Amino acid sequence: MMTARFGSGFSVLLILTLVSAPLLAANLQVQLPEELPKKFKRNIRAHLGDLPDTESERESFVFTATDKTRTALQAMGYYRSDIDIRVDKEVVVDDEKIWRLFIDVVLNEPTRYSQILIDIQGEAELDNQFIELVTEIQTKLLKSQDIVDHSVYESVKSKISNLALDRGYFEGRYLRSRLAIRDDFTSADVELVYQSGRRYYLGEVNYSEFDLEPELLEVLIPFDVGEPYTSQKLLQFQNLLQQTQYFGNLLVVPDLKNPVNQLIPIDVTLGETKSHYVDVGFGYATDTLFRISTSWRTPKINSKGHSQETKIEYSQINPTGRFTYRIPLSHPLKDLLQFQVTFEDDEYGGLVGKYLEGRVGNVRIYDHWSAQYYVRFLAERWRIDQFPDDEVESGTYLMPGMMLSRTSRKGPQLDPSWGFSQYYIVEGGAEGAGSDISIARAIARWRFITTPMRRHRLVFRGELGISDIFDAPKTQLAPSLRFFAGGDLSIRGFDYQSQGPTEIINEGEFAGEEIVVGGKRIALASAEYQYYFTEKIRGVVFTDAGNATDDIRIDPVYSVGLGLHYISPVGAIRVDFGYGISEDDPSWKLHINLGAEL
Repeated sequence: MMTARFGSGFSVLLILTLVSAPLLAANLQVQLPEELPKKFKRNIRAHLGDLPDTESERESFVFTATDKTRTALQAMGYYRSDIDIRVDKEVVVDDEKIWRLFIDVVLNEPTRYSQILIDIQGEAELDNQFIELVTEIQTKLLKSQDIVDHSVYESVKSKISNLALDRGYFEGRYLRSRLAIRDDFTSADVELVYQSGRRYYLGEVNYSEFDLEPELLEVLIPFDVGEPYTSQKLLQFQNLLQQTQYFGNLLVVPDLKNPVNQLIPIDVTLGETKSHYVDVGFGYATDTLFRISTSWRTPKINSKGHSQETKIEYSQINPTGRFTYRIPLSHPLKDLLQFQVTFEDDEYGGLVGKYLEGRVGNVRIYDHWSAQYYVRFLAERWRIDQFPDDEVESGTYLMPGMMLSRTSRKGPQLDPSWGFSQYYIVEGGAEGAGSDISIARAIARWRFITTPMRRHRLVFRGELGISDIFDAPKTQLAPSLRFFAGGDLSIRGFDYQSQGPTEIINEGEFAGEEIVVGGKRIALASAEYQYYFTEKIRGVVFTDAGNATDDIRIDPVYSVGLGLHYISPVGAIRVDFGYGISEDDPSWKLHINLGAEL
């Protein structure tokens, strides 16, 4: 038998209502002592309830006010309070005569806990979760000489019984549960004796009718038959089923009425999902200007769990279309064969281009990492922005590669207090094996967020990249495979993709003009300090640095700036002003962006 005996005390969970102003109805006003602490006022007013509307209700309200006030104070551990009630029936408000009820309170000394007994019996006696709960109660919730708090006492009872239900002790019950106030009201004792009974185990899963291959659902079950019951396992199972998007409403519940040898069958009700979803979205960033997007999703095409998504995004800078088709392999969430076709028009510094990409990949989830092993074929055409359409370069590339990413965070998803994101790509192709040139590429991006003190938040960002084409001329490297710096998510204070290696136009009406053509390497870094004026509004100061280059040596550009961010329901709306301090004649640049930081 696991037993803990020690002294303790409670503090009350208060019911919120109006705090300081008098309670006023059409025919009655309630006045509490000005010096009475707010928490007592709130609890008294909560116990008094709604104010009366009629004369008969007013009489009853005044008659019961003393008892209700006493109950409110006793719930907070003040059993020896003095309560005096008087009524002024001649008060005039807005030319109407009403009653004013004065409730005077003298708290006096509170009642404190003396002895507490918590006794867990049955199979839960040796359950680590119950041992931890008793330790928490002993060290944090119930301590000797604390003021009696009925709400904490009830909370402790609920914690014990809820933990029993969560962990499969369905026969659990209290043998004794009492809060005993001594006759002189100076102290109180608590006795909680809980008999858990035997523990139950997870049984077979029974599904309602569905039209998928059974193996797709079987691999989602996060437990084995005969494993000790926990409600968290059922919640995890339900979340996995929801993530597949194969079903509409679904429910995972234990069949507590029909256990078999302490095995609890699990009933899963699967609702039909919509055949098609169509979404429309809008966005704005200073890099790409206004953007409108529409997507068409089919979450379940056939009984094998195939799905597709078609998305078209239009903006003045880079209109994009993408079609993605997914086929589950060994797991509908963690192991997918993915086919993807993408086309895009884009501007890259002083270049404009169009590309078509086809990609076949295996998407895998490893614990906290997401991975994709792929082969992609890229066909791209590009030209200098000022040149006519018939003066174009083109290239084709067949590149196997791997992409890894991981994001960890603490706190709200849209505004985490701590977070670290990692993103890596390695890919390459060989001349004569589907590619015009031999190429090797690697990209790494990091973002780190920390909140060392309340209201003070730091954000760090870094990026490294290389596109090595060996002895081939850079003119054979497509712009989408080059690197450019500058813009909202790069180096603020500079225009979008305005930084990097340049070339001078040698002919035509634009002869002598210098344009940015991008580089084979990039290195970027950013540091940002954020101060929260409120929970939703923060001020920002930052510095960004880095550049794109063609060789190992980097000639970085620098910027500093400030901004104001608003935490909206869809992510932070970031308005930043950057100043390129490495320019000869810099000017302030406005950067506006919307979305989550991780």
